Amino acid sequence: MRIIHISDLNPEEKARLLERSQAIIHEHIDKVRSIIEDVRENGDRAIVNYIEEFDGVSLSIDRLEVSEEDFKKAMEMVDPRLLKAIRHAVENLMRFHREQMPRRIWFTEVEDGIHVGLQASPLARVGLYIPAGKGRFPSVVPMLGVPAKVAGVDETVLCTPPIDGFGDPATLAAAKLLEIDRVFRVGGVPAIAAMAFGTSTIPKVDKIVGPGGPYVSAAKILVRDHVALGTPAGPSEIMVLADETADPRVAAAELLSESEHGPDSPGVLVTTSIRIAEEVKRELKSLLPLIPDWRRRFAVEALDKYGAIIVCRDMDEAVDFVNEYSPEHLSILAANPLEVCMSIRSAGAVFLGYYSSVSAGCYLTGSNAILPTGGFGKAYSATTVYDFLRFQCVEFVNSKGLERVLKDLEVYADYEGFPAHKLAAKIRFS
Repeated sequence: MRIIHISDLNPEEKARLLERSQAIIHEHIDKVRSIIEDVRENGDRAIVNYIEEFDGVSLSIDRLEVSEEDFKKAMEMVDPRLLKAIRHAVENLMRFHREQMPRRIWFTEVEDGIHVGLQASPLARVGLYIPAGKGRFPSVVPMLGVPAKVAGVDETVLCTPPIDGFGDPATLAAAKLLEIDRVFRVGGVPAIAAMAFGTSTIPKVDKIVGPGGPYVSAAKILVRDHVALGTPAGPSEIMVLADETADPRVAAAELLSESEHGPDSPGVLVTTSIRIAEEVKRELKSLLPLIPDWRRRFAVEALDKYGAIIVCRDMDEAVDFVNEYSPEHLSILAANPLEVCMSIRSAGAVFLGYYSSVSAGCYLTGSNAILPTGGFGKAYSATTVYDFLRFQCVEFVNSKGLERVLKDLEVYADYEGFPAHKLAAKIRFS
């Protein structure tokens, strides 16, 4: 990884660093568009054809949906220790997400006789996407399933790739533990298209949530006019913000923890200390051999393409860069991490101090690990129960309240040229 003083970055270099792997997504648009149109027109038949092409599996249409017998088999196949870990994660996620639930309905009296409020309602049908491109990710199931269940979603539909024609047993077991309503063996672009438009077997959903690689991200771009989408969760990424008190080995380990996801998963160190910068670079070299070859290749390529060690003059300059970059995961290794955190306004999730491992948050702390990537943390939030709720304004106005606003209402209506607006209000006093 290069060590770069932020003052030495020219505009083009800075733009490339901020862009990350998002540019790759748009390279796939044309290919993805043809797949989506095929699924939209030919439904289940197109899906099984793509499963054979992309997954190397011959699957009949009647095997797309996971059966009760399949769930039973999956539960028997999973190591009891992993089932215990999944249950542990579910318990903590439940505790955290229940605290997020808003009141179902509330009112405030904005002035005498006028009561305005919000009513929270769960979405009717939500699609949960669980990837399996560069690994198996049963941990994603409770990250999506728990807030959906806590919010009270009527029907949860889950799609995940058909690994070996069956699916990842741990992913299916996690879906069973969470009582996901319907689970289908289909992944990638066909899964997104199926949930967006519906097929004879897979129902159309109101919203799709869940992470994915560049092809899935491209598919979401193309269906966003037809279905609501959750937070843009693409290739994993991490940033470590370190002052001179940081432990270089811990910082290096954190960078590797997300970069091992894939060759498009950046890891960036931002530090106020050139000593820390140099030591972290050395520690990365010493830690890489501890990772199995196939994951090490991912990490090396990701850090080479999208990684950097950025040296800043002071913490203010470092925080400014963090906010501009807007990382998915931000580890703050500093003397007073909470104080630094108070200046962070643009990150998916923030981990404070020596023992706050990003890995713990990815699995078991109860915090949600489905986070905005690619700089979208500037406008999007971590996945919460709010992703599975909608809010409608509710008003109750009595005669006194309407009379108090009537004259100003008339002025508005006259200026904007809406006489029927004025009539609809005035007629009540005729």
